[in-house]
Amino acid sequence: MARAATGARSLPPGGGLTRLLLLLVLHVCGSQAQELPTNGVNGFSLHPPYFNLAEGTKITATATCGEDEDGRAVQDLYCKLVGGPVSGDPSQTIQGQYCDTCSSADTNRAHPITNAIDGTERWWQSPPLSRSAEYNQVNVTLDLGQLFHVAYVLIKFANSPRPDLWVLERSVDFGKTYQPWQFFASSKRDCIEQFGQRTIERIYHDNDVICTTEYSRIVPLENGEIVVSLVNGRPGAMNFSYSPVLREFTKATNIRLRFLRTNTLLGHLMGKALRDPTVTRRYYYSIKDISIGGRCVCNGHAEACNAKDPNDPYKLQCDCQHNTCGPSCDRCCPGFNQLPWKPATTYSANECEPCNCHGHAFDCYYDPAVDKQRASVNMQGEYVGGGVCMECQHHTTGINCERCVPGYYRSPDHPLESPLACSRCQCESEFTDGTCEDHTGRCYCKPNYTGERCDSCAEGYENFPTCYRKTVPTFPTDYNGEVRPAGEIISCECSAAGTVPGGCDSSGRCVCRPEFTGPRCEQCRSGFHSYPNCEGEKTP
Repeated sequence: MARAATGARSLPPGGGLTRLLLLLVLHVCGSQAQELPTNGVNGFSLHPPYFNLAEGTKITATATCGEDEDGRAVQDLYCKLVGGPVSGDPSQTIQGQYCDTCSSADTNRAHPITNAIDGTERWWQSPPLSRSAEYNQVNVTLDLGQLFHVAYVLIKFANSPRPDLWVLERSVDFGKTYQPWQFFASSKRDCIEQFGQRTIERIYHDNDVICTTEYSRIVPLENGEIVVSLVNGRPGAMNFSYSPVLREFTKATNIRLRFLRTNTLLGHLMGKALRDPTVTRRYYYSIKDISIGGRCVCNGHAEACNAKDPNDPYKLQCDCQHNTCGPSCDRCCPGFNQLPWKPATTYSANECEPCNCHGHAFDCYYDPAVDKQRASVNMQGEYVGGGVCMECQHHTTGINCERCVPGYYRSPDHPLESPLACSRCQCESEFTDGTCEDHTGRCYCKPNYTGERCDSCAEGYENFPTCYRKTVPTFPTDYNGEVRPAGEIISCECSAAGTVPGGCDSSGRCVCRPEFTGPRCEQCRSGFHSYPNCEGEKTP
């Protein structure tokens, strides 16, 4: 069954104390989710409801009683620390201790880690220290499958005391790395020696990691509880939307309980006693229930998150608003990048604004340089933002698709938003550069030409259609002051014999005499011979 995040908040099974604590935590967290009365969606941060993230999640343990390191079934004898039973099977009492065996081969005596989140009275249990002292150190990991905001973690233990020394850890990179969320020890001295002096000081910052001694006492010997609030008591607790550090501090993709030392009775701390299996078989970890109060990370842009992927019913996606997209509403939707994406805050929805592409593009991107230059116009006609339109259609181009591409001009008969805003230039003549003037369509001529149709020579040029510059020919001389022979290349790299006076036009292109051809006028045209004289064929 897919996890639900839109309906009533899910509470784990348990007694009145558990429910009371959960309701208290959820009440505080819920008050932060709606920090101001909402008036529609404009101007306010949106948040989906909290629910129990542990339901249906993947959970693993590095060690479990009744199975060895390879997962093969074994029998572990363990005894409860509370003493013998007042009634029941006398065979389960050994030297006044209530004892039993744990084995993964017997479903009635198996205690797999999945029991910790199945909502029943069954429990997970680690191997007793009688098997090995190394089972002081056991990890329990919950893979949430995606990024969530976590407000609290509640753990209800079973037939053993709460741990003496352990760390609550989180990962935001799907288990690649972990960092501490909170430390737990039985004394301030242990806090300082194990985790550092800073952990026992007051919380000054939203991401301070503290050490608490409240939950490491030996009593109760069974059915104890630990409630960890990751929000309450922190500077940003009453204004979560305006607390980016606290928002980051509460994010997690994975949660790990790293148990370091079991709780023991004072007399059992003696070295000899720790080697006595009648003592060490009483020490292990056991968990009846783990509840994690959290909600989808929607960055203030959604009020609900749901399972939308039929191939992954446990994957939740935010129902994004404010023109945002993505599983966590962590980006602007296509076409809405006039301003950079921002998370919503209590007093501002920070909606993504549409780019003004005049109806010629479906997508755009935000460019801070364009924003700084005030080169992009928004939907209100103001130069605010840095939206740059992508893949402009209808023969348009520009930051806002506001210009026509070369070869097209702005039609005076259609508005800029029309698909017909740009008309094709009628400039097919070889004497035009292929472009034309906006609104008139008048062709732009090449440098040597002019006229409505570029059908005459520009001022300073003559002999249409050649249109070479009106200049007095000058020929370079050699060191003796003599004119160079015919066929010599002059300064503009044109053949002196084959070019008209002046040699080349303003663009450096050689202007050949009628009987010459070639890029430099260095060849005789068809029908002529004997370069550089290029004489015509004699007719018989």
